[in-house]
Amino acid sequence: MTAALAAMSRHAAAGRRRRDGRAMSSLERTLTVLDAFSLDASVWTVDGLTAALGFTRSTTYRYVKELCAAGLLTPAGGGGYVLGPRIIELDRQIRSCDPLLAASRSVMREMLAAYGSDVLLLCRLFRDKVLCVHQERSGFALDISYSRGRPMPLFRGATSKIMLAYLPERQAARLFLEHRREIATAGLGEEWPEFSASLRALRRNGYCVSHGDVDKGAVGVGAPIFDRDRRLLGSLSRVMAEPDFSEARLPEIAGSVLEGARRITENLARLLRDDEDGARPPALVDAAE
Repeated sequence: MTAALAAMSRHAAAGRRRRDGRAMSSLERTLTVLDAFSLDASVWTVDGLTAALGFTRSTTYRYVKELCAAGLLTPAGGGGYVLGPRIIELDRQIRSCDPLLAASRSVMREMLAAYGSDVLLLCRLFRDKVLCVHQERSGFALDISYSRGRPMPLFRGATSKIMLAYLPERQAARLFLEHRREIATAGLGEEWPEFSASLRALRRNGYCVSHGDVDKGAVGVGAPIFDRDRRLLGSLSRVMAEPDFSEARLPEIAGSVLEGARRITENLARLLRDDEDGARPPALVDAAE
């Protein structure tokens, strides 16, 4: 909690200003309270939030009260608050209705049936993080850090790097200015021309391969997923133990991931077309498993 409080305090001004310098709306300020909750800081008091976010105590109390009324926070005893039951309800709704999930499940299950001991990951961007949306794995697959909802670094691993490569240039430039140290550490370049060249190389390749970037002993191969207008939505990755990978197998492995990503992109376009026509896509029905 101490580390989380220190981190939140360093960004207290964010509770009052947006990235573009404009004052935040009341809704945006309320949502910064939710941003304070994490695995490292899962319980907060009003006083703790006040100190971390830089609001007055009365303002913090009002925001907490509103979030509790919406079910997004709930009292935990002793003056503490935790994330509320409405979030569980929303997560179930996402699992049941997210078109990206619906477009991906059957493809990932077929791939798992074909490749057995590998782990398949479906991920998407959220702010400057990568979130795992879905995972398919066999009982013999290696353990990896990615799990549904867990934020992962944007500059490490094939899953993340391939998405980074397809971001609009303006967004990539902003990330470079804000994360130069992490980008250099990831071997993507110390200056903008080097970073830009690294991204172009990934786009030319169409996929990314990483060795132990996130989990030691694991190799990942990732490919991008797009919407029907070719805007980046996420990535599909195939992760395997290092002994199961070889350069001789790379064409086959990369080809399977590229084909899976292509099928998901096509499925998604078809599902959204059906939805626009007023038909609820049948593929969504199994999403609540």
